[in-house]
Amino acid sequence: MELSDIYIYGFIKEYLNEISIVQYKKGQYIARADENFTEVFYILDGDVIVECITKYGKIFLVDELSKNEFVGKFSYMYEQNLFCDIKAASNVSLLKINKDTFDKLQKNPEFLKFFLYKISNRIYYMYKKLMMKNLFTSEEMFAFYLLKNSKDDVVKCKNMNELCNTIPMSRKGLYNVINKFIKKGCIRKEKNSIIITDKNQLLELSMHVREFNMTNGSNIKFDI
Repeated sequence: MELSDIYIYGFIKEYLNEISIVQYKKGQYIARADENFTEVFYILDGDVIVECITKYGKIFLVDELSKNEFVGKFSYMYEQNLFCDIKAASNVSLLKINKDTFDKLQKNPEFLKFFLYKISNRIYYMYKKLMMKNLFTSEEMFAFYLLKNSKDDVVKCKNMNELCNTIPMSRKGLYNVINKFIKKGCIRKEKNSIIITDKNQLLELSMHVREFNMTNGSNIKFDI
């Protein structure tokens, strides 16, 4: 990818000598929770996750980001610290923008508008996920997930931990729901895949979750 092709090139072209391209392999940490980290990254390629790990080893997936998204410890900007790790979910390539350069970029109203739009969009996404977890049952959530992520009635599952983090649900809870759905005849499990065998049951179970995720068609949007 040529840097001149990325959306923010017009904003950063004056500061290219201050910005570096960094790469991380899948599984590598970009920033750890206990680090005083002030850099901002812009994802050029690949996927990044933001997660919180308790001292007991429980992992909470905070966010998942991909190409053309910003990632960093943005809670600092609001005088907070969410104590999150930032980790490469695949091989990733990122622009690394130091604090001084980012301070200069913020003085450009158009850049600031774009940056704040990106951040607020992610906050709404995370907030909605939290609402869904509290509003709906595990069965409703899983039925919605299966329908949304199926192709020709097949849902690919790399591993159970990834699935637990995505929904989100405990490993025990997920196994219980899968077994319930198998007994009901909704699905069958194959290696690395879940096959939908009764879509109507899943549609009925996920009805309220699907309604919650519908938009009203409003044309009130950011002019980006």
